[in-house]
Amino acid sequence: MEGLLLSALGESGVRRPARPPVDLADLDKYALHLQVHALEKSTSNGYATGARDYIRSCLSANLPLDPTPLTLSRYIAYTSRFIASVHHPRLEENPGGPVKRKLPLRVAHLSAFLDIARSSGSYDDFLFAVILACCFYACHRSGELVQKNGKGLFDWRKVIKRTSLVFDGGRAQYHLPYHKSDPFYRGTDILFTPQEVVDPVALLREYASRRDRLHGGRPALFLRTDGSHPTRSWFERKFFSVLSRDFGGHSPCAGGATFYASLGLTEDVIQALGRWSSSAWKIYIRENPAVRAELQLAALRVRLRF
Repeated sequence: MEGLLLSALGESGVRRPARPPVDLADLDKYALHLQVHALEKSTSNGYATGARDYIRSCLSANLPLDPTPLTLSRYIAYTSRFIASVHHPRLEENPGGPVKRKLPLRVAHLSAFLDIARSSGSYDDFLFAVILACCFYACHRSGELVQKNGKGLFDWRKVIKRTSLVFDGGRAQYHLPYHKSDPFYRGTDILFTPQEVVDPVALLREYASRRDRLHGGRPALFLRTDGSHPTRSWFERKFFSVLSRDFGGHSPCAGGATFYASLGLTEDVIQALGRWSSSAWKIYIRENPAVRAELQLAALRVRLRF
């Protein structure tokens, strides 16, 4: 049968070297390794939380654990009612509920955090101001520059390396190893140009000098005073010590998009700068009222010129 199938498929014209016999035990072991490492730890943790919730709901309703279409539909209906009772108590009247987006950051906020760093003289305060400026002008999500909380979730593949930071022709550049639109870890080179307010090129140059004096040849670019990697909780502590909860982790990249829209950059250029997929751009950024307003104002200014 196998020979018949190969004959029907025909010869490709390219001779392939003979492969050694397969040891099924070794193959099964490697297959298990691939399965275990196919998902990030944080993603696996999220799936585990969902699985536990599913099991508890089945036990409470005396339903079999077998995920039949009927059982799954009941679980989805039950979970939807629970979420609705917390976030949308009048779901029957407004099924979708209002979408509340975090406010975008402004250059004045960058200046405020830099002033705090200058006043305190703290290396960590200055590191935070640099990270925030990079998030703003490169439209980074904060999670691209800081690590998840918990040592077990640390992923070295996502850490920006000190050796990737270069300065050339008045610009600064480093290599971002991974982002959400880059599932195969090809990475992206992030380029910064001089800006009038909180210039990221000057800040990165100053930070690199201070960092190298403190941490020498350690490979990570962004390091705290004690040598640890900046984490999400560290970022949020400093962020919300000044700003209200009307702002959030997406505020810097939304602020960057708003800033570039105010300069008259087109939507496709801003989308490329932020490394957004088309769906993410439409949902999270383009529909942000501040971004839409700046895009429309920029278009109006262009029409008025002519």
